[in-house]
Amino acid sequence: MEEIFSAIFGEVLAFLLLAPIGFAYLFLRYRNKVRVQRELASKYENSYANVGQVIILNTIAALLALAMAGLVILAIVTPIMSWMRG
Repeated sequence: MEEIFSAIFGEVLAFLLLAPIGFAYLFLRYRNKVRVQRELASKYENSYANVGQVIILNTIAALLALAMAGLVILAIVTPIMSWMRG
């Protein structure tokens, strides 16, 4: 039962969230139906949901990389500032 629910939920999520994101991304990037169809077929297995998934995962990865860089910079700057004050 759980497998059926997760499969249905995954398809609904892909249809309602990922597919529109993928569609918008491809048409904003290429602005040509022929090029969009070519990229969709060659890189994303003819699925706008796959495009949306790639975009979402890349965005999350970039945000996490920025957060980690911020933490590293904070870890370096804080002792230096403390040393300069003391």
